[in-house]
Amino acid sequence: MRIITSILTLIASVLLSGCSNAPAAPPLNMVKTGTPALWKVSGTQPGQVGVAYMFGTIHILPDDVQWRTPVLEAAIADSDRLVIEVLGLEDTRNAAKIFSRLAVSPGQEKLDARIKPSLRDELDRIVDASNISEGSLNRMETWAAALSLASAQTRNLGLKSSGGVEKKLTAQFESAGKPVEALETIELQLGYFDKLPEAKQRQMLTSVVEESDDAREAFEHLFNAWMTGNIEQIVTLTDSGILTDPQTRQYLLVARNLDWVDQLDRRLQRPGTSLVAVGAAHLAGPDAVQATLAKRGYKIEKIQ
Repeated sequence: MRIITSILTLIASVLLSGCSNAPAAPPLNMVKTGTPALWKVSGTQPGQVGVAYMFGTIHILPDDVQWRTPVLEAAIADSDRLVIEVLGLEDTRNAAKIFSRLAVSPGQEKLDARIKPSLRDELDRIVDASNISEGSLNRMETWAAALSLASAQTRNLGLKSSGGVEKKLTAQFESAGKPVEALETIELQLGYFDKLPEAKQRQMLTSVVEESDDAREAFEHLFNAWMTGNIEQIVTLTDSGILTDPQTRQYLLVARNLDWVDQLDRRLQRPGTSLVAVGAAHLAGPDAVQATLAKRGYKIEKIQ
């Protein structure tokens, strides 16, 4: 359960397009109408003249759910611009090139040699269901193989990145003639994983294999927590797995949050209102972006 929740809340750019060999998935057990958490950030000190709405997301969505609310639509209407994690994901060919450039390198061990023997049969099953060739996975660095297989598991649930919150919001802002900006590039976001020590990468791969049977339950728990604005549950679901290691947590979550805080702090010192839509894990717990902004003197109001 843990690796899937990490992907769906921490990473925007790894859910690359693809198809699956798995049969049609049965319906998910989901809340159909919800109120995802939304905060308003405003200044209390001289120079803090801007406003930001902070909206936590998951990066893929089923089609038949209602996550928009009057409060969120009012925030969208009030915002001059949208700020998301990364831009350019709609150009799937270019995104795939960037992924391949970082993911593939010579001299890799066969993938099944990077995991303990007792898990190799399960790895074979996951690979068969993924529609990713064994040869392609063998050429990938371990982090990339792990994320590719985990992403395939979400596709096996009938979920695609084309249905993500950010893509829908981006289309809405572009239609209204409002700018869309990003906090990271695709290269930077994937680069966090590319620079993980090999031992941590192999832990990710092990988690993907060990938790494969829990992918459906993982998504249902995370989605329902997100839809109901249950921040405590999101913390419970995401503060585990790869994020239980202090160094990995600092690298993949805390340091990125601090970088985003610096960017948003500078933006909030200029007039204007932004809707900031980023993975829900970045807005949950003691290291949340808005919690750090509060330490810098901003007023934080949970408005939904």
